[in-house]
Amino acid sequence: MRLQKYMAHAGAASRRKSEEYIAEGRVKVNGQVITELGYKVQPSDKVYLDGKRLKIIREHTYIALNKPMGVVSTVSDEKGRKTVTDLIDLDRRLYPIGRLDVDTTGLILLTDDGEITNKITHPKYEIEKTYIVTAEGRPDKRELDILRKGVKVGQEKFKGAKVKILKNFEEDTIIETTISEGKNHQIKIMYEKIGHPVKKLKRISVGEIQLGNLEIGNYRFLSDDEINYLKGLK
Repeated sequence: MRLQKYMAHAGAASRRKSEEYIAEGRVKVNGQVITELGYKVQPSDKVYLDGKRLKIIREHTYIALNKPMGVVSTVSDEKGRKTVTDLIDLDRRLYPIGRLDVDTTGLILLTDDGEITNKITHPKYEIEKTYIVTAEGRPDKRELDILRKGVKVGQEKFKGAKVKILKNFEEDTIIETTISEGKNHQIKIMYEKIGHPVKKLKRISVGEIQLGNLEIGNYRFLSDDEINYLKGLK
């Protein structure tokens, strides 16, 4: 098994992130730093990341969390802010799958399964993610059609989104928005482009995994059906 795949199965990170760790010289096998991505781990090998022994996890954990505002989507934070892992009361080393901005609320998944993390975050799988957007003002049909077709900001091109107005108010609009990419600040940038900045943002689904009535700050274990769905992604 290649080293980066071993690390993913051990829950250290996704395969792509593990490759970064290897290239940075943070991984040792049997006491020696390994920077070769093609290195094959043997059954007797002892693998370490930043000095901590990695072992393949036979049973993984899958969590859905309703992230509150002000909580960061990382394992640790240099500014001392609360992280999503601080909200999980389990004796397991879990990692968030992707990120939500600190001022964005809603569904975020956490796991120690690097293969699943790779599937959800890798662009080729195009996992749809749905958000409830509170946008400033009242976008008209022409502006919404721009979002549906996709927008270009500088050299960055964003694929079209599925948008549906849920409710109009005098000063803002509630819009269900679904995207299949995961670029940084994507929805905020797209709405800014059409002149209706995002005031509030909440994610309600990742693929077939729904936030449902999970209360903010709480978490739940994924069901067998949800786990099978994630493992079946191709």
